[in-house]
Amino acid sequence: MGFARAGTPGTGVTAIESGSGTRRRTELVVAATHIVVTTPDTAALAQGALIYTFPPGQIIVHRVYGDVGLEINDATNVADTPEIGLGTAVATGANATLGAAATGIEAENLWGPHVVDGCDTGATAADAFQGISSLEFIMAGAGDHTCYLNCADTWGNGAGTANVVLENDARFTIDWTILPIEGV
Repeated sequence: MGFARAGTPGTGVTAIESGSGTRRRTELVVAATHIVVTTPDTAALAQGALIYTFPPGQIIVHRVYGDVGLEINDATNVADTPEIGLGTAVATGANATLGAAATGIEAENLWGPHVVDGCDTGATAADAFQGISSLEFIMAGAGDHTCYLNCADTWGNGAGTANVVLENDARFTIDWTILPIEGV
């Protein structure tokens, strides 16, 4: 079902929109081998990638469910247990956690942070995280409507830089409502 005011998926992301009226569900599928972060050698780093932009208007995000696994082609970093999350701002800087990233809580305000079991675990039931908040997240009509997949860690002593990629397609289900109030 198409929506006149559906969001826009990021590069390498497929969005499946469903729902009726103002209540929506967006299922995001982020393609396998999508680069989540390019690690430094023995240093902390937080990075992210735009995966979705909500449509204009006041939005309430009710719940996010995610299933994601990470892989790295560097034996030293396989045991790393990075934090991942979804946020309205991209994670940046030499930070080991998403909350400490230059964007702070906005790097994890939609989902997470969750600690991945390792960087070679695959998307299994053990890697599935469901984030449910008793306080729903509200995006102001004139506010930031972006959704970034973010990752942070103090990366191990590898052989220089290495790409952390998605092991399999990552899947995120976002339940949200767009309010019929404009300009709020």
